[in-house]
This record gives sequence, structure tokens and C-alpha cells, in this order.
Amino acid sequence: MKKLFISMLAVAFSLSAAAASTATVNIKLVGSNATYSVSTLMLNEDDARTNEYESGYDAESMMTQSNARSVLLYSYIGTQPCEVLFANNLDNQAISFKTNMVDADYTLQFSNVSGRALKLYDSATDTTIDITEGGSYAFSVEAAQVGRVEIADRFVINPVAPAASLCFNYNILEINGHAGEALIVKKGAEEIANVASLPAKYSLDLSAQSGRLVVTLNGQDYQIDANPAVTPAN
Repeated sequence: MKKLFISMLAVAFSLSAAAASTATVNIKLVGSNATYSVSTLMLNEDDARTNEYESGYDAESMMTQSNARSVLLYSYIGTQPCEVLFANNLDNQAISFKTNMVDADYTLQFSNVSGRALKLYDSATDTTIDITEGGSYAFSVEAAQVGRVEIADRFVINPVAPAASLCFNYNILEINGHAGEALIVKKGAEEIANVASLPAKYSLDLSAQSGRLVVTLNGQDYQIDANPAVTPAN
């Protein structure tokens, strides 16, 4: 009986040792009016968890703002916004927030940082920073984004570069995986777009154009047709 008990303890210990937290961070969003403008998101990477919603681990955000200065910081699992998130892997995890009614300037503050190195990418400024204990990141939103506006695609944890591609579909030019490269779009001598350094993901709506366009990506020319004429079937 004693040997059986010891064996059971050994199994329990081996299971607990096999599952481990690999990274944690608490991210606090603070508005300029810091007395009321605070919201915290807790991120936990644990190899025993999944990247699906798990009751008892992940905790939904109530998505309520009590006053004009209150803010919200959360991360989606599927369609559920969570203020506590457990995941098997935090790479490419998007961070969302809602502005308040008064602030254009905000700060993200990092605490309880442990485990493997995590980075935060700001797609609006094409900036990547290290997430460190006691560290912070100040940013601003546009005037049109003040007023309880959800911004769901600006911040990403450990962004994974997409596979390199150039796609033109339904008059939308999408370029992925060409970060830092130059882009020029022309119609004849008219310059429609000129981007000196592309972000990892780039999209350009060309629905207002028509006819043959020349896309020059890092010195290589590509020809595309915007709003091509459609020949009716006989």
C-alpha cells in the first residue's frame, strides 16, 4: 500500500512537472486621466492550456465603461473578449482596447513579467518593443478614435511574419511579408501610392482607380488592372 501511494505521488508530480507556465505578463492600460482611466489584461502562456476558451481559466471582460474616463483592455478568444487569458502559445495574440470619451494619449504598463521573452508590436507606428518588468509604452490615438471606440487590430504579442505574398483581388492590393521594402503604385505618370518602408501587412484599396496600374515592389514591376471591363456572355 505504501509503495502504491508513493507511485501515485510520483505520477502526480510528473504530470505537474510536465505542464508549466512558460510566460506571464499583466498589461495595464492607463489614460491621461489616470485616476479613472485604468484597465488590466492578464496574459498567461501555459503548455497545459489551449488557445480556445476554457472556463475556469479564461475570464470574459464585462465590456462596461462606468464613466467618461474609464477604458477597457482585453484580448479576444474567438468572439469572446477576455480580461484574463490562458493560452498554449501567445505568439500572434492580438490585444484590443476601447478608448474613453476624453483621452487621446495612453500608456501600456507591464508587470508580473516572467518566462520567455515577449514583444509587443504596434501596427499603427510599425514599432516593436520588449515587454519587461516595470516597462511601459506610450501611444496616441487619432481624434476620430476618441469616444469609446474599439481598436482591435493595433497591438500584437510576438507577431509572426506572414508568408511573403502580393495579391490583387476585388480591387484590393494586399502585400504581406515584405516589411521594410519599398512600394510605388502608378497609373501612367501619376503616382497613386509611395510607401518607403512597408509594414508586415499592408492593404491598399484601389477601387477608385481604373485601367492598367504598375506596382513596383522593391524594384520589381507588376502590372494589374483595376476595375477591368467585363465582357457580357453571349
